[in-house]
Amino acid sequence: MAQHTRHPLPLPGRRQAVLALAAMAAGAALPLRAQQAGFPSRTVRIVVGFPPGGSSDSAARILSEKLAAEWGQPVIVENRPGAGSTIATAQVASAPPDGHTLLLIAPGTHAVSAALFPNLSYDPVRSFTSISQVGAGTYFVLVNASSPYRSLKDLLDDARARPGAVSYASTGNGSGSHLVAESLAGAGGVKFLHTPYNGAAPATLALLSGQVAFAISDISAIGHLQSGKLRALAVTSSRRSRLVPEVPTVAEAGVPQAEYVLSVGLVGPAGIPAPVVEQLNAAITKVLAQPDVRQRLAALGFDAEPSSPQAYGQVIANEVDRFGKLVRQVGLKTS
Repeated sequence: MAQHTRHPLPLPGRRQAVLALAAMAAGAALPLRAQQAGFPSRTVRIVVGFPPGGSSDSAARILSEKLAAEWGQPVIVENRPGAGSTIATAQVASAPPDGHTLLLIAPGTHAVSAALFPNLSYDPVRSFTSISQVGAGTYFVLVNASSPYRSLKDLLDDARARPGAVSYASTGNGSGSHLVAESLAGAGGVKFLHTPYNGAAPATLALLSGQVAFAISDISAIGHLQSGKLRALAVTSSRRSRLVPEVPTVAEAGVPQAEYVLSVGLVGPAGIPAPVVEQLNAAITKVLAQPDVRQRLAALGFDAEPSSPQAYGQVIANEVDRFGKLVRQVGLKTS
């Protein structure tokens, strides 16, 4: 019977074998789900339904920069404004559910748009996979510094005494500031006079010039607030704002039903595999813990507040229900 001699591997061959075994061991050390998902394998897009330069767009760009560094893959922001952000939303709803196409939304705006456009190609809840909240902020109930209103109660008492006479500025029909003001009216049992403007700047100017009694504004008016030209009666968030810690929340002012958290977050098309959702959520949570990211979001009026996919999905569902009812109650329609 022939004898087979075993020849040792030459030194270069042995070195290659050791390296191969080391690579296999390193791969085995990776979480199993991450290996199975293979994500991301190419460029990730974050679609934004608003023009460049706004707070939502800026938040998306902060995320894209940091996620690209985290993943070693390009992450780009794609602006698709128009039709109340429904163009961008429809695009993402129909994208492949592999996690490479995401949508940055404000749950309230997402909900209002769905209620205003009844013949959409998507469902605002079922057509999407929730990923995570990114940041949470607040609206401010503002009056001119010369206003006689010293509290939210003063404002509501006057509106109750003069139904439909107390005017407010919003950033447009169906905007967040419009719906939050109407939510405040419903909670306080009053009727305001709505005066819509084309954006935050003219709405703030109307308040500064005394054309309206009050306004609902985001952080865009913070400079006038800090300079003393405007005064905040309340914030709509669930806790006081670090920007104006002396100002009470609407709940503390006696109208908890008017509470509204101005937040942004990420969703993707329905059907994204759970392992990919977990990876996305983990990466976002990691990025939002970075001090420079928290500072940059704070400058936009957001506290960095990631959440679980399940919790964010519930936030979206709640907003769709709440603002759908409010749109019907107010009788808003698209022009």
